[in-house]
Amino acid sequence: MPGPVVSGVRQSGSTPAATDPSAISDPHGEAFLPVTSEGAIRLLLLNSGEFVMARLRDTTDRYGDPAFQLIRPCRVRVNAVDAGGVATEWELQPFLAGLTAHRNVVLFKTSLASVLEPDPRLMKTYAEQTAQECPVDDTPVERLKKAFQDFTDSLEDSSGTTIS
Repeated sequence: MPGPVVSGVRQSGSTPAATDPSAISDPHGEAFLPVTSEGAIRLLLLNSGEFVMARLRDTTDRYGDPAFQLIRPCRVRVNAVDAGGVATEWELQPFLAGLTAHRNVVLFKTSLASVLEPDPRLMKTYAEQTAQECPVDDTPVERLKKAFQDFTDSLEDSSGTTIS
């Protein structure tokens, strides 16, 4: 469970690097976050129209209402698009830089317009810049195997019996 929230901003407490000196750090002194860390990397469309990318964890605000903790959030700006209108170059800027010493933020779920799966190239750029392990993309065969497994699991759940 995440720690206390102060005025909507979470203070970053002890990091894995502080408790484990052998933890890998990025050049900015942040501990490296493995892919198995709690939360998932997502692209967020805020109600203000801004795009923010962060590792997202479900949490609650100080009143117990649903909220998201944004870990290492970065503002996403599109710098170049191809002829088809697809973004080909991005700029990632620390979301809270220059405003506060806090690195992470707790955001009310009502502040979000949408939670999106980011483009794999954008995810790779974000993961490298923020010292996080990027999940490996599944091959088409692996995605098919997973879809088939999910389908057979749903059949087992609905019938109450197992398929041999």
